[in-house]
Amino acid sequence: MRAGRRRSRAVAVAWALLAVAGTTLVTGCDDGGEPPGARGVPGNAGDDTPGGPGGPGGPGDDADGADGADGAPDAGDVPEECREPFPLAFGPADLDDIALLPDGFPDPPVPATLCLTDETFDGTQESASYATSASEEEVLAGYEAALADLSPVREQDGVGRPVVSASDGDLFIQVTPRPGGFVLALALSTG
Repeated sequence: MRAGRRRSRAVAVAWALLAVAGTTLVTGCDDGGEPPGARGVPGNAGDDTPGGPGGPGGPGDDADGADGADGAPDAGDVPEECREPFPLAFGPADLDDIALLPDGFPDPPVPATLCLTDETFDGTQESASYATSASEEEVLAGYEAALADLSPVREQDGVGRPVVSASDGDLFIQVTPRPGGFVLALALSTG
């Protein structure tokens, strides 16, 4: 029975990591040319010449404070502390978007700013990414204490990073520190 539970936990961890890593890899791909947003490259989104895509009077000019040209939030809506650790954050994040978060789940045990939420297409895996100046040890120790009722375990994930994991019934919870922040991943057991 324990081996089956470990296997289920390992599968849940793998899926949670794939969900977070896959989103980063897929949305971060380009054609190998100039990085998106490169300044001064005509036709590039970062072209800041007047009338250019990123310049005054060009598409996406939000000098009036409006959202981007397509009506979606622009990078100006992302908290400053989120931009470096989570460069894929594209607008304000809302913890209410995380349906798997149990009622009464503790707030982050360290000062943190919510930067990004994500979910898989079927809703069985979700994540919340936070920026923080707290150290890796402060994040891990904080979540060990905050999740004490769920018997958290400090271990290493599949690529050797330290994590805190716990489960609440069919819900697997994992906290993974990263430079400048941490990711809270939630996954429903599918087996």
